[in-house]
This record gives sequence, C-alpha cells and structure tokens, in this order.
Amino acid sequence: MALNQKQRDERMALKRQKAREEELRLRVRPGTKQALAELMAWAGIEERGEALTLMIHHLHSL
Repeated sequence: MALNQKQRDERMALKRQKAREEELRLRVRPGTKQALAELMAWAGIEERGEALTLMIHHLHSL
C-alpha cells in the first residue's frame, strides 16, 4: 500500500536526521547568481544544490 503524504514526510525527516543533514540557505546578488548559472551550464548541472556541493567537495583540485 502506498504511503500517504504525512507518512512520506515523516520517513524523509527520519532519513535526514539519520544522515545529520542540514538545510543551508544562501542569499546572493545577481552577479553571483549569474556566475553560478554559467558554471552550471558549463558543467551540465541542473540543480543549484548539486552544483554547490560538487564545488565545495572538489575545490581543492583547482
């Protein structure tokens, strides 16, 4: 049987808690947003969160 929305939310919250996941929010100005968009287009990445995570983890290789 399929889970209802509340059950899915609870399941996802538990999964995030186990992974010690946190939500980070970032305010940016238009120039920074444009630079991120250009990097994402260059790398073929569609999600901002994925782009930022990859940049953070691979910054040392620059």
